[in-house]
Amino acid sequence: MDKVSFSLTYSALKMFGKQLYSNVGSAISELVANGLDAKANNVFITIDMRDKEKSYVEIYDDGKGMDETDVKERYIVIGYNKRKHEEDMKDGNAMGRKGIGKLAALYLSNSFRIYSKKLENCATAWELDVSNLDDDDTPQLVEIDFQTEESVFGKALETEKHGTVVSLSNVDMSRLGDRAMESIEEKLSNFFLYDQMSQNIYIKIIKKDDDLEENYKKIEKHIAFKNMACICTTDTDTLSNLTQNEFSLPYKTKTDEEKEYTGVTNIIDLCSEEFSISGTQEFWGLKKDYCVKGWIGIHSSIDSDIAKKNDGNYIKNRFYNPNQIRLYVRNKLALANIIEHLGITRAFANYLEGEISFNILDDDDLPDIATAGRQDFDTQDPRFILLKDIVAKIGNYLVNRRQHLADEINKHKKNEDVKISSKSKTIFKGDIEKELESMTNLSDKDRNRITQFVITKLEGDVNLETKAEYTIFISHSSKDHIFSDFIYYYLKSCGFNGDLSSDSCEIFYSSSGLDTENLEPLSSLIKSYILRKNNDILFMPSKNFNESQFCLFEGGAAWATRAVGEYKILALNYEDIPTFLTNGKSEACLNIKTKHDVEMSQEKYNNIVKTLNRLIDHLNRNRIVAGKQIVPKLMEVAIPDKVQLALEGKTIFDYMDQNVLTYWRTYVENEIDKYFIKDE
Repeated sequence: MDKVSFSLTYSALKMFGKQLYSNVGSAISELVANGLDAKANNVFITIDMRDKEKSYVEIYDDGKGMDETDVKERYIVIGYNKRKHEEDMKDGNAMGRKGIGKLAALYLSNSFRIYSKKLENCATAWELDVSNLDDDDTPQLVEIDFQTEESVFGKALETEKHGTVVSLSNVDMSRLGDRAMESIEEKLSNFFLYDQMSQNIYIKIIKKDDDLEENYKKIEKHIAFKNMACICTTDTDTLSNLTQNEFSLPYKTKTDEEKEYTGVTNIIDLCSEEFSISGTQEFWGLKKDYCVKGWIGIHSSIDSDIAKKNDGNYIKNRFYNPNQIRLYVRNKLALANIIEHLGITRAFANYLEGEISFNILDDDDLPDIATAGRQDFDTQDPRFILLKDIVAKIGNYLVNRRQHLADEINKHKKNEDVKISSKSKTIFKGDIEKELESMTNLSDKDRNRITQFVITKLEGDVNLETKAEYTIFISHSSKDHIFSDFIYYYLKSCGFNGDLSSDSCEIFYSSSGLDTENLEPLSSLIKSYILRKNNDILFMPSKNFNESQFCLFEGGAAWATRAVGEYKILALNYEDIPTFLTNGKSEACLNIKTKHDVEMSQEKYNNIVKTLNRLIDHLNRNRIVAGKQIVPKLMEVAIPDKVQLALEGKTIFDYMDQNVLTYWRTYVENEIDKYFIKDE
């Protein structure tokens, strides 16, 4: 019986590469992982980007290397399982088992070479060049002479007993700005769990000729442990030096005097029974032991200036965000941030950071949990559900600790304010007595009576938690909640109260949809907010808004009771704004028609800033009444042209408020695919 074998065309390999790797950093890390799996003690990364469109990337490892047989029977096989077929990979620590990491080279470059030596006198060299291939062609590795003149580490390999060099030409890095390259070291440091490894990774980035003489820099993790209020860990010995660490958080009194609260970092043992991080559970008929290892902490502050003062290792910018719980499997990054899966929506959830491992997610006896794109996990897999439950419990515990810290700081602030008020009253009492002494027509008895009356009225202090006088109402369709969530949670991050159960609630907002069966009481509640004297309204019209009876009710109530200038409109598209709301008045618009429209632009950013500033300005009146420090408004931006940006080595995002960008990317950009799928 005849047999035929499947083969992969160039177009198929390209498609797989694009699905597997989302950026240059992740592809380079995959090539590094191959070296680490080859039992290398050291891996060296060279990135020569003097010509950014035709950059040169080389990865050298001093691992066990390959001979001609290895290349022909193992390397070129897509899906080759090294854990199954190679004896030294059966120790349970091999990072890969899918045999697809080699596609990272093809993702980065149309032309790359492999130089490898398995034995001292057994060297082999191969080249893959697909620059002139049609989509239907089958790529082929071609054996070449072992000529390493163009390779940075090729000469070193000639003298070493074993190792591998992968050199990639014409790697397009034109989209990576200076800030992105500066953060690539931090990103690469997050791809591996170094505290569990004895191997080293080094990097050199060449941007100009002078950089050629620079030494290779060892990639290390920079975790701002000293900025953390509390850390839960399975290895308390490693962090024991932090038990006496002090961090400082600034606050202001009612007279704007700068004060500092000093706290001590708490180290909590995750292995205690309270957290239940290990056990035995049955998966698909197989009983398996599981255990979460690592640490999760909560920062005392995520304000860059404050955090850096506590710990200089704190780095946060558009390209690198430390506030993630990174999930590792077999010492390699499996999920960049599990926080978004935990359902923790309370304040301080975005203060969490951690590095945990859960190797059962890649157990050889159990099904592959990764999605087709290998950028995420099957969230319905029972192993992932188990992990979520464990980590959510730890996360909520830490959020509670940070909330307790906030309460303590607020208590200190109130005590300071009481002292200030008492001192002011003493001075005021003296001023009253002096003033009354000048009134000769008053008896001593009348003077004392008036003085006591005034002081009695001033006893106590202003209650900072009284019912909010100035409020805002966000009118939106629940189907558009990703956009209104962005507004709501950003305002909450500024310190405004969005708890509907609280008397001091300042923001009336519901993103969960509204029950049509409760129309009558709901109508009364909405109407009461719309009619409130000091309530401001933000309408967020859209196609969904116009199809909702609740939204039209809200708009109609505002139209009937208010002038056009007494509310604000931030529309998804201009054509979605109901005419009766505007009366011809121009409004801010996000212009969201496709998922690609969510990328921040100067116009979109400034429209958002204008909207947020109006709401912040309105809610700040509560702070003025209570004697609290007001929330500063945002600055609109004027961005230079593309030539000036290139000369400065910056992008448009460098001119924008990073906190606004973070909330926009978290609530809108990260959810936009689901939004349009749901809309369809």
